[in-house]
Amino acid sequence: MDLPSRLATLYKNGISVIFSVGAGGTSDFTNIENLIKQYGTGSNNPLYINFAALKSAMVNAGGNIDAIDFDNEDNLQSGVMVDFASMLADIGYSSVTFCPYSSLSVWNDTLKQLIKKFGADFVSALHLQCYSGGAYNDPQQWGQMIAEAGSSALLIPGLATNQAYPGTWWQNSSKQPGQSVKEYPSVAMYGGGDWSSMLRQGNYASANDAMASCIGGETFFFYCNQPLNLGPGKVYNTGDAVFFGGIPQWGSAPQCNGYALSNGCSNIYNANGACPNDLQQQYSEWASGKFPVNGGFIWMYDSIVDCVLSGPCGEGGDDVATVATAYKNAIVSGLSLSLSDSLKVGQLKY
Repeated sequence: MDLPSRLATLYKNGISVIFSVGAGGTSDFTNIENLIKQYGTGSNNPLYINFAALKSAMVNAGGNIDAIDFDNEDNLQSGVMVDFASMLADIGYSSVTFCPYSSLSVWNDTLKQLIKKFGADFVSALHLQCYSGGAYNDPQQWGQMIAEAGSSALLIPGLATNQAYPGTWWQNSSKQPGQSVKEYPSVAMYGGGDWSSMLRQGNYASANDAMASCIGGETFFFYCNQPLNLGPGKVYNTGDAVFFGGIPQWGSAPQCNGYALSNGCSNIYNANGACPNDLQQQYSEWASGKFPVNGGFIWMYDSIVDCVLSGPCGEGGDDVATVATAYKNAIVSGLSLSLSDSLKVGQLKY
């Protein structure tokens, strides 16, 4: 896959391209600190070389990178983030964004130092995690921080979608079907059905091993206990597993068993609900505060794919794009409704 060319197409059509560094469970910013201690922030640092190569590849393909997102969840020191941001600025990156879930004082100090060095526009957005460890974050507190620092950063809080719980099949420690998985005996994907959603195949010692290999976006598979011939290009051996996204079209096949995500999806990461209407209500409340909320985002797109089969929000069919669009529209509508109500109140008052 030619990633720079694909992202350049998005960039040319007005879509911002942001690369993220860090995540929960990683040591990215600890490693960044160690590299800076060893090499400094100049062009001899492997970080400098790699991020310069990344930017060059994007520019040469006709695109660019709008910002590097700091999802620092392992080494919350303002000095480390300021040093890394300074390196990025020296390379030619025009902006960074923040993605905090805690430690407002550290992010505030980092913001103020970067404003002093590079101006009010260098930190262009704050992607506030309002799910999981940040479920009870109040965007107003962070909005006040932005305003008092004199930053022009956009305030963009995010919420999670519904999740398969107690974990999608590949996260079950016993390697047995979890509550989110249903087994269908003596079936395989219908040979004459729509196979465009096939993602991959592999050979495994057992169906449980195949289940343990599943990754995000794979919503069902069939496992062959005996050889199976479904026609040209669809001949499978004992131990073969074939993985798909979307909704299964099962056909009778005594040689195989099918497995699909079919229940157990619910809100486990937000303080309130995780259906589109829940997000719309939350964004409407956030947008009505003193400090403006400028947008929103959703966490865990893969879970939209995984939970379509369950229909926890009443959706049906296999159109993942429709569900994803519903979440997008919920954010837009929540922010717009709040703005509309504020304008109406203002007109009545004055």
